[in-house]
Amino acid sequence: MARNSKRIRGLTRSLVMIILAAFIMIAGCSSNSNNGGNSDATGQPSGGPEKAVTVAISADPGIDQLDAGAYKGAMSVHAMIYDGLVEYGEKGSILPALAESWDISEDGKVYTFHLRHGVKFSDGTDFNAAAVKFSFERWMNDPANSLNVAAALQSIDVIDDHTLTMTFNKTYYPFLTELSFARPVRIISPSAVEPAGAVTGKFVKAVGTGAWMAESYKTDQEAVLVRNPYYWGEAPKLSKIILKVIPDPQSRVLALQSGAADIAGGQPGKLPVESVPVIESDSSLSLQKAPGTNSHFLIFNYNTPALQDLNVRKAINLAINKKSIIDDLLDGIGSEAKGLFPLTVPYVTDQNNTWYGFDPDEAKQLLAEAGYSDSNGDGIVEKNGTPLELSFVLQQAEFPEWKSVSELIQSELKAIGIAVNLQILEPNAYYDALWTTKAYDLIMYRTYDDAYNPHAFLLSLFHKTAEAPAVAWSDAELESFIDTAVGSTDLLVRQKAYDSIFGRLYEEAMFGALYFPDEVMAVNKRVKGFKPGYTTFTPVFWNQLDIGEE
Repeated sequence: MARNSKRIRGLTRSLVMIILAAFIMIAGCSSNSNNGGNSDATGQPSGGPEKAVTVAISADPGIDQLDAGAYKGAMSVHAMIYDGLVEYGEKGSILPALAESWDISEDGKVYTFHLRHGVKFSDGTDFNAAAVKFSFERWMNDPANSLNVAAALQSIDVIDDHTLTMTFNKTYYPFLTELSFARPVRIISPSAVEPAGAVTGKFVKAVGTGAWMAESYKTDQEAVLVRNPYYWGEAPKLSKIILKVIPDPQSRVLALQSGAADIAGGQPGKLPVESVPVIESDSSLSLQKAPGTNSHFLIFNYNTPALQDLNVRKAINLAINKKSIIDDLLDGIGSEAKGLFPLTVPYVTDQNNTWYGFDPDEAKQLLAEAGYSDSNGDGIVEKNGTPLELSFVLQQAEFPEWKSVSELIQSELKAIGIAVNLQILEPNAYYDALWTTKAYDLIMYRTYDDAYNPHAFLLSLFHKTAEAPAVAWSDAELESFIDTAVGSTDLLVRQKAYDSIFGRLYEEAMFGALYFPDEVMAVNKRVKGFKPGYTTFTPVFWNQLDIGEE
């Protein structure tokens, strides 16, 4: 009996030693992790539940071609995987990102960037000034790149591992703004190409310093992003984001209602306006609205004789009930346009953001002053025997609501004596009419978004090039104001120039203002920490999202 008790005590001691050794081994493995022993390979606390959300997107994100220096793949995913030197903040403020600070020479042509220390790419390789130079040299000489930061960049020089200079051939204040874009200015690891480090190397996989990295990808189905274990900033609260491709807008709404998707909307996967009441009535979903940075408006063809008359352009603006567009057609998703850009855009203020109201009687009076009258009683005014009849071009593939908006405008212009013939075109034909043939009198269009406004849009549509006149409206005085604005390093001079730009647009009624749309997203209430981003390529502050119970 004593012998058996001794044997049992021996077995017990052996079992204790085995268990103790197992704990020591587990602790040793944990202490060797990349996150100080508190997290697994994705940055998720060890033993904690996986936190994932599913985002419904409209198109394949192109993970296999998500080269930081190219224009392929989803911009929103570019911004999740790759960081830039700087980041676009609220109302165009420029914030530090991979560059902690920067200096600009007095003539505005030399930028010195001071880079963060201790940053690594998602494969563990070091981020440094040489990696920035490598990234930029892959695209800066590409003739297809229209960015000023590319065309004007003369040299990029590495001073040391954490300092570099960029020298430009002109003064242009939006250089920093362009460096915040989602592509192609973001930084990719030299290890992401073959052969590694070769500027002309073939892109192999997306390797960035951003908070997220690709785990898996099925073309036209889904992409799974997980946390970058080497991320230099505050770690995301989620461990995984699943991007599910759902091309049909109504199907995205159904996915939200069924729980197959947690988030949808914004540029990654727009929601149909008519579905807003459905989402608002669903107790499991919340509708998130935020003022957008673009506007929808009418371009006037300055080659159309009738539209060369300022009174006619003013009359068209005064005849359009912009409040009715918002209230009756868009379910309150947006606001009346009071200029070319909303207040969310840099340099737009309450003082310079003004436009024509709704006054059909004044519109009729202006047409009469321009020499138009309805001599035969058919409801359409004429001048010198020619009826005031305009072709109105639009497309609805990208913006389904444009059809109902255009029909309302057609009705309101008819009420003041202008006949409007609607032409709904397929996107290719629509853009051909806009950019090439100018086969329209009126065409509905939208401004660019966030970091591209106001400078890039004004240069693109309201400023001539060496090859062609301005796209939207040609005016030498307006162009001189634009040149002053983009070429000044003085903030006060820029603001004064933009005040003059917006004033000139108003005085000459160079376009037809319509509405400023809101950015709309639907979010499952189990998702916490939702906050809309400041750009369309970062529609959500992804790193702040979390999962919680109601």
